[in-house]
Amino acid sequence: MAVLNIEKSFLTENRSVLDFLNQSGQGLYIPLYQRDYSWDSDNIEQLLEDLTRGIQRIASGEVNDDNKEIRFLGTIITVVEPNRNHIYPVEIQAVPSRIEKLIDGQQRVSTIALMATLLTKRLTEIKNKVKSNNPIYEQINEICNIWIDQKLAPIFSFDLGRGTPRLKPKIIRGAKDYWTRADNVDTAYKSELSNFLGHFIKAYSDKTTFPCLTKDKYGNTLLYQNGRRIESWLKKVVSTAHEEQNDDEFATAEEILEHFSQDLLWEFERPELVDIVKDKDFSDKKTNSYILCELVQTLSVCHYLLDRCCFTIIQPTDDDWAFDMFQSLNATGTPLTAIETFKPTVVNTVDGETNHQFKDSNSDKSFKKVEEFLSDATTAQQKNKRTNDYLTSFFVAYDGRTMSTHFSYQRKVLNNVYESLTTFEDKENFVKKMGNYAEFYQKWIKYDGKDNSTFPNIGSSSDADLASMLILFLKASNHKMAITVLGSMYDSVIEQSTESVESFIEIVKAVSAYYFLWRSAYSNSGLDSTYREFFKKHKDFSAEIVKSHLKEVLRNKEIDTLESWKSKAKNYLKYDSTGKDVIRLALLVAAHDTIPDETNKGVIKVGREGCSKYMSVDKWFSSDLKTIEHIAPQTNKSGLWDESLYDTHIEPFQSIGNLTLLPQDLNSSAGNKGWKEKLLYYKCVAEKDPEKINKILNDAKELQIVINSSTLEMLKNCEYNAHLSAISSLSENDIWDKNLVDRRTDIMLDIIWTRISKWIL
Repeated sequence: MAVLNIEKSFLTENRSVLDFLNQSGQGLYIPLYQRDYSWDSDNIEQLLEDLTRGIQRIASGEVNDDNKEIRFLGTIITVVEPNRNHIYPVEIQAVPSRIEKLIDGQQRVSTIALMATLLTKRLTEIKNKVKSNNPIYEQINEICNIWIDQKLAPIFSFDLGRGTPRLKPKIIRGAKDYWTRADNVDTAYKSELSNFLGHFIKAYSDKTTFPCLTKDKYGNTLLYQNGRRIESWLKKVVSTAHEEQNDDEFATAEEILEHFSQDLLWEFERPELVDIVKDKDFSDKKTNSYILCELVQTLSVCHYLLDRCCFTIIQPTDDDWAFDMFQSLNATGTPLTAIETFKPTVVNTVDGETNHQFKDSNSDKSFKKVEEFLSDATTAQQKNKRTNDYLTSFFVAYDGRTMSTHFSYQRKVLNNVYESLTTFEDKENFVKKMGNYAEFYQKWIKYDGKDNSTFPNIGSSSDADLASMLILFLKASNHKMAITVLGSMYDSVIEQSTESVESFIEIVKAVSAYYFLWRSAYSNSGLDSTYREFFKKHKDFSAEIVKSHLKEVLRNKEIDTLESWKSKAKNYLKYDSTGKDVIRLALLVAAHDTIPDETNKGVIKVGREGCSKYMSVDKWFSSDLKTIEHIAPQTNKSGLWDESLYDTHIEPFQSIGNLTLLPQDLNSSAGNKGWKEKLLYYKCVAEKDPEKINKILNDAKELQIVINSSTLEMLKNCEYNAHLSAISSLSENDIWDKNLVDRRTDIMLDIIWTRISKWIL
């Protein structure tokens, strides 16, 4: 009886992306029964997150042996197709020497091929910035050409050795595409990916401008969306990582060169290029320092994607076996998360205690909160992302650590931390902390302030409305690191501890003030790390301890006094420098309980408490205060405005004193109009008496201001808003100039500081 050799029936090996896809003459054929390209934004974001975190782990020195930093991208199942006639349609003279049918893994491989084209394009753009007379020209060309020609091009193409061009798309889809010797791309390649690869290869071979993924050609398809997202990431995150405002999203060139072996990036050590990077001459985007930083950061992506990302390649010798394996590997539908694999450890621990069982235990109730939080995710990708976001945030709050998105790393951390706790009570408290943190995180995500509701469980406080508005501000500003502190303090609210609500609200105000004062004086860079520093030092803390740490940071940043903060805010708290939600909060705070200063026309002063309430959930959502209006417009097209407002060095027109809040329709209508017409708008909004509004509009005719009927109706029906009273106190004969804007800015900053600083200092 013949012995079945199972080992030879399934050829299995682990290979890097480069090793698998850089095989001579390899073409990948997606059978016609396979679904279309369907990777969505969640898949793309996960891939970009994996690349970012993997590179950061090496560049930060977190991985002691960088040879251990690899990223497993899953299993690829292919079957070698020996019969060319099984390919349909087919042009026999144009098929590759090795055809592999993709049974599983086409989504990942297709995305990687797409990414390889965009990396090729990006390297070419960087290379073209260096002129031939530049001393580094030869080296940059050598480095880029090696990566493009020898490594990236084989990912999206194979060399047929004949035809025009000789390179052909690596991947085609059955029934839609066929490999051809000619250059009739649109005829031979009908699927979006293969068509794009065909056009890209043609441009690459002819050395012409690379094609763009446009809606006109590819529609709003996933290929178009994913390509644009990857390209945006490469340009706006990777290439700018060395700039101050990057906020630690991606490792910098200097960090990469410190921890990556240079021969992995550019073949051998190039000390002269390293020195140029270390010079940090970023005065211009055309300096050699800037260009080399772009290059190094982009090369780290190329290297990590091609050399450190890997597949397990399974090649059954029979089609039926291939599909059996595919079904088996996907039988569970959704992959497990680290939290799900951690649960048995908790169950076994509780059940192992005398007189305890997990069902209905404290740990069970706490774990259900975590599971409920994760259950909101509807797809496997969303579930993974939510798990990663939760664990990343939770462990910052637990001990300040940076959590990897690696499943195995997360699982190891959860188990190691839990097992390191010596008493059953400590372990139970750890799970309770996880559950309460998940409960807060879920409330944070779901809270929208609709119907003027306050944040859950804090309504008993007189400051609940203010705190709720500030939570909405932090959410809108995407300040996710705030969750770490607020989630930790909310734990006592859930446990209904004494004075827990007031302590939580105190921290909401302190964190909001901290974030506002920092962001009105500096970029995001370094902000998140200050939270990690706190949690590395403190496990148990109070509101006072948190505030003490935040105050110390503000002191070190020299923004803990009115004078020091104001000197920076005058230059940084501007429309184009600061997040729009920071500007909105500043304008709302400045409008709160202020009135026109009768001795200083156009300027505000602090009024009686309760005279004009603007710091509330209602005002945050008010449609009347939705958009930020430049009083003197951003461009002086009409030439009707004071030219000194448009000084290119200080740009006074972007200052807080030249900004206000208006409804969207009025803002759009006001646009680039002149002072007299804009003033008419402001007077209508700031007027309580309907008869006076009619008089204002009638007076417009005497000023030869023409207002169309729709705008007239809009102005007659607009809601009253007190914050425009100071501006509307001016007349059409007054001049809106730099002097007035500077005075307004100065007074507004004083009021903003007085109100916000008391929340923390």
